[in-house]
Amino acid sequence: MVDDGGQWDPTRLERFGRRLRIAMVGGGLGSFIGEAHRIAFRVDGMWELVAGAFSRNPATSAATGRALLLDPERVYPDYRALIAAEASRPDRPDAVLVATLPDTHEEICSALLEAGFHVIAEKPLTSTVDQAERVVDAVGRTGRRLLLTHCDSGYPMVRQARDMVADGSLGRVTVVDTEFSNGSQTVPGAGGAWRVDATQVGEAGMLLDVGTHALHLVTYVTGVRIDTVSARLHRLDPRHTVFDNAFLDLGLAGGAVGRCWSTFQAAGSVHGLRISVVGELGSVHWVQTDPEVLWWRPANEPAQLLTRAGTGATAGAVEASRFAPGHPDGYGLAFANLYRDFGEALLAEALGEDPTPLLAGVPDQFDGLHTLEVVDAALRSAAAEGRSVTVRDPALRARR
Repeated sequence: MVDDGGQWDPTRLERFGRRLRIAMVGGGLGSFIGEAHRIAFRVDGMWELVAGAFSRNPATSAATGRALLLDPERVYPDYRALIAAEASRPDRPDAVLVATLPDTHEEICSALLEAGFHVIAEKPLTSTVDQAERVVDAVGRTGRRLLLTHCDSGYPMVRQARDMVADGSLGRVTVVDTEFSNGSQTVPGAGGAWRVDATQVGEAGMLLDVGTHALHLVTYVTGVRIDTVSARLHRLDPRHTVFDNAFLDLGLAGGAVGRCWSTFQAAGSVHGLRISVVGELGSVHWVQTDPEVLWWRPANEPAQLLTRAGTGATAGAVEASRFAPGHPDGYGLAFANLYRDFGEALLAEALGEDPTPLLAGVPDQFDGLHTLEVVDAALRSAAAEGRSVTVRDPALRARR
């Protein structure tokens, strides 16, 4: 900000006096998601990568450290060695990113939290509800912070939709329709075979991988949780041991109903993530492959195409926009918005300020727990021939 004399007020980072230090577990050379995170946390100059245990293969971890020009003494063969060495350093990391397979998240995140590190975790939070509950408990017990990188919540027009629901523009929400129709596993020779191997990711692997994105959009945009689920789960490709297609009917708190389709079997689909929210006064519609716009369809007026940072943009959308309208932001900057928001919150807390407003749009451990509760309910419903079941642990969700 600039005062009347034209002087710039110091930023939180300036007042803090240094960049936030980050370490990584996972995300080594050849990892798409690891590089996406590195691009994202570099964007604002707020984070500095100082250490890592980048792979279960020590040679890969060492090679990653060399490629990133890290001090070789701060590159480790596994997360245990990282914690043992980094926890006592005067220049220890402020936060550690966990970008490993979901079934390792509980063990690694809990150990990092107990060692006093803030944690940034790739989604899903864990593989099971029980594991997620233990991570939630560890966050509460240690007083550390956890960011869950559902990167879609960083898109300006997703935040615009959330703001419009919250300010009553849609009226009472009645219907939510979302999907993640991914076709990557229909391509012969496609990578990521572990994604369809139940021995590595469990039979709900597809729901954890792509379904949780769509389910989180439901709760993020509407601001309410999912209470009931009726599910039909399929294995459409006989080579897959996970359920590779899922139709979920959802009952939301407050009375709205919803539908979620997630799949690995949408041949020809590049990505396939979208959401529509319908209220009594109008509806909004967003598609990730066209992320710069949000369709707003009022009940008694012509449809409006709202553009990022353009006329009618909400404060939340403007704050999440990096460039002027017509200059696309994109996937990497949606990720970067989460790192910026989380970093600002950590800086505020360190400076004795209230971090709560800065965390309002940031997914956390409770969001991760809730999506896993919904996946668990889908499995129970499918086992009961599609009967509607209640999403468990509402008392724990209320702790938020």
